[in-house]
Amino acid sequence: MLETRHPVAQSPEISKSKFLALVRQSGLVEKTALHEALASAPDSPRAKHLARHLVQRGLLTRFQAQHLLAGHSSGFFLGQYRILELIGRGGMGKVYKAEHMTMQRIVALKVLSAEITRTERARQLFRREVRAAGQLAHPNIATAHDANEVDGRAFLVLEYVSGPSLSALVREHGPLPVGQACEYVRQAAIGLQHAHEFGMVHRDVKPSNLLIQPPVGAGAPAGGTLKVVDFGLALLPGADDDIAGDRHSILGTPDYLSPEQARDLRSVDIRSDLYGLGCTFYYLLTGQVPFPGGTALEKLARHAADEPVPVEELRPIVPDTIAAAVRRLMRKDPAGRFPNPRAFAEVVEKFAEEYPIPRWAGSVDATPTMPMPDPWSADDPTPSANPLVANTSGTLSIAEFAASLNAAERAMLRSSREQLPKSAMSRFGWALFFGFALGIALIVAATFWR
Repeated sequence: MLETRHPVAQSPEISKSKFLALVRQSGLVEKTALHEALASAPDSPRAKHLARHLVQRGLLTRFQAQHLLAGHSSGFFLGQYRILELIGRGGMGKVYKAEHMTMQRIVALKVLSAEITRTERARQLFRREVRAAGQLAHPNIATAHDANEVDGRAFLVLEYVSGPSLSALVREHGPLPVGQACEYVRQAAIGLQHAHEFGMVHRDVKPSNLLIQPPVGAGAPAGGTLKVVDFGLALLPGADDDIAGDRHSILGTPDYLSPEQARDLRSVDIRSDLYGLGCTFYYLLTGQVPFPGGTALEKLARHAADEPVPVEELRPIVPDTIAAAVRRLMRKDPAGRFPNPRAFAEVVEKFAEEYPIPRWAGSVDATPTMPMPDPWSADDPTPSANPLVANTSGTLSIAEFAASLNAAERAMLRSSREQLPKSAMSRFGWALFFGFALGIALIVAATFWR
């Protein structure tokens, strides 16, 4: 398996004979099927044209062809799974669409980066997600099929969700119809209620962790089934919650993080997830996060001290009951929120409506939210590394950011009373400036009178 830590520089297009040799070495295409495909292949000397032909015949995926054109013949298999497409990536590793070669079942493989798994923190996060996923079985939570390690690659096998995330849906189509937004958060609440009944707190509820499984078969909901994913940061019952070391470290995503979790990630309960669901609901209805702009630290301060622009001001058609539910979910004091996800689901249920899922970027090949470069659109093949070598330059959350905060910044996060909104900090700065100027003026005046 190739070990490429940095992006591969662009290289000239390989020859047709070299490409054909790589296809045979990869083991991706059976000999008989390859022989039949070559008999009908276009009469062209270019490897790219042959690759396109194999993709059109269903013998290769575009993702596989892209890596073969870049000169790689290995890294397409992990245990019993054949890698088909890249779904997404983050600071911890990559997620692939894959096929179990015996069962021919399509799954999602969450593969940890080899570099990341050398750290104890990453291994703890992975074990935590495996443990959480193994306990949960609910239609609104992505099913975990297996967890294993092959050749030093730790991976989790999950139900493959072929639809978009709520984040991708809003990014492409803008705010959702009110009834559709209510239906999706209702389903998310039901899934979170199931986790809550097992004593779990997700701690990273956000639109990108809520995926839509398109309807399959008669009687399936027209709008699909929502799936809660990524329990890597979950607070589990009876487990040592030492993934961040210092309890005042920050885990989560700033745009959706509750004030109490920013202060102390261990002293949270299901109502913290309801705050994240409230921020998500706000995003679905308005197309923007509650506190857009600013740094991560400023966002956390505003979540603790400020109120967002009311939903009904940004979207006047939102019913008063729904606007009130959003405000209640996002109250600073957890005691003012709904007591549990089920109570919230009961409020929005009467407003929920089923809408067909609109087309999104990945709807043609059922690959959600992670558009791949098109190897056919340029003369040079898209540069690529081994499919199973993660690019660790991305970020999964602000855990890495939190580790770099200095002591003074962390102290600001320990109490909401100590967190000043940006406007207050600005006023303080001007007051300090004028105080300094006045002091200089008094010194000058005293010197003059002497």
